[in-house]
Amino acid sequence: MSVADFHNTLQNGRTHTEVERSRAQFVLISGVIALVLFVMLAALYGRMMGFGLRRDEMLFVTPAELLGQWQLYQDFFYNHVPYSAWYFRGFHLVFEDVGLLAAARFGVFFAWLLLLSGLGWVTFRISKSWIVALFFVVALLTCEPLLAQAGMAATNNLLPLPFAVLGLGLFIVETMKDQPNRFVLIIAGVCLSIAVGMKVSAVVFIPPVVIGAFLLPLHKPFSHRALKVALPMFVGGILGALPLFWLLISEPQLFLAHILKFHTGPHVAYWQANAAGEPGIAMGLVGKLQLAYGSWLSGAGLVMIITLFYLVWVSVADKKSGDVVQPGYLGQILVVLGVLVLTAGMSLVPTPGFQQYYIQPLVCIPILCALYYRRLPRDHRHKVVPIFGAGLAVLLLLGLPRLGPGLANLAQPAEFTTSKIARGGAALRQAVVSRGAPEGPVATLFPIYPVEAGLPVYPEFATGPFAYRIADFTDPSLAENYTMVGEDELKALFDATPPSAFLLGYDSVLEAPFLQYAQANGYRQIVAEDLGNRYGKGVLLMKYP
Repeated sequence: MSVADFHNTLQNGRTHTEVERSRAQFVLISGVIALVLFVMLAALYGRMMGFGLRRDEMLFVTPAELLGQWQLYQDFFYNHVPYSAWYFRGFHLVFEDVGLLAAARFGVFFAWLLLLSGLGWVTFRISKSWIVALFFVVALLTCEPLLAQAGMAATNNLLPLPFAVLGLGLFIVETMKDQPNRFVLIIAGVCLSIAVGMKVSAVVFIPPVVIGAFLLPLHKPFSHRALKVALPMFVGGILGALPLFWLLISEPQLFLAHILKFHTGPHVAYWQANAAGEPGIAMGLVGKLQLAYGSWLSGAGLVMIITLFYLVWVSVADKKSGDVVQPGYLGQILVVLGVLVLTAGMSLVPTPGFQQYYIQPLVCIPILCALYYRRLPRDHRHKVVPIFGAGLAVLLLLGLPRLGPGLANLAQPAEFTTSKIARGGAALRQAVVSRGAPEGPVATLFPIYPVEAGLPVYPEFATGPFAYRIADFTDPSLAENYTMVGEDELKALFDATPPSAFLLGYDSVLEAPFLQYAQANGYRQIVAEDLGNRYGKGVLLMKYP
């Protein structure tokens, strides 16, 4: 039931007292819903701030500071499209005082708020039902894959989703109108391009929308669709992608080496040789399907899919019974279904596969459900309200084990992972400065600590181990595009620019050559607190007492 339907019901055959009582009940229910959502968001924030540090955050968090002195791709390795780096840079500039990791995770939390509000608005505009919108907001808040690394760590996995949802949703909403708003369609095109600029795999949202732009609204002539729909979407898409085009035109070899050739060459070769040491990784199609199954067909994902099947079944049943089903939204359904199929297919393409690669299809299901709900005759929509009500209860139960501890985290902000990293950076700086170490970079594959401390790092390791570990698997001609060294080049690098300190203890295999050099050159372990994380306790080695 929509808000308008609710108020119409109040006005039909009721006394003034009954109307006032019903309005009071509506206000009370709305207040309870707002309170529950607020508590869930607080729990989400607590979970995010307490979520353990992830190795991938070396790649995404440190550029927020490094971009103040170096150039992306030219001066340090970055194997993704640039919008995510610029996004985290913006949050670091605004929240510089809270710490590097905290500012980056603020950025992820803001992306959550944008995703939830955008999806809620889109599903409400399509379905005209507040319970449909509420259901899917809660579904995403309790979706297990989004409550793991994909949605908790400061990476680019979640960042494209709010822009993809808004781009696709705005397109669907406008093409359901007789006269689409061209300005809104431009915004939709910008949003879709921003999504691709955050993560290149989001490009699969675009082809079905492009086709739909020339076909929707179906009852309009082709010239109308081309000028009033396709052209504004094209303009918006170009505007949103201008920085990408600039990089591709000005530095095509460098740009493609980091974005495309890395992921199809040395990245795959490295994992083929080292997959056995990484849990939760899938190298073949069978393993990828198992990861996809766990992401899509369990927990909140399964609840959403069951809801979709039920809405389709009710829609088909109404049509067979002769009831009026809105046929005009079939084109929009096909567009969203196309996006759903393409995102699901794309998630199986990257090798290796990780759980965070399978989240994009999950945001398509709510829009598809809203469209099927909209197709139902108004007087038949009450049939599906119970499944949304029961589904909300199930979703809240599913979310308790994940979100509950997040609320407990709020009571101890000093124990947030973000606070620990900030203290670790401060401890590192104190240890280096107080012992009179000479100027020089800190040699580490976990650069978040020295960057947090305002200490210099080697450009070759500025974004973590990702360039270093593929050195032996990279063709020399491709390696020329990367700021990188391999094990054989470490001695020459350290001899030319001696480290002020070594920060090790997080990856014994990759760090072994670092430790050997340090021991051979008179570096010894120094006691320093707060340098531990889920990968190890952290060992600081310096030459000077």
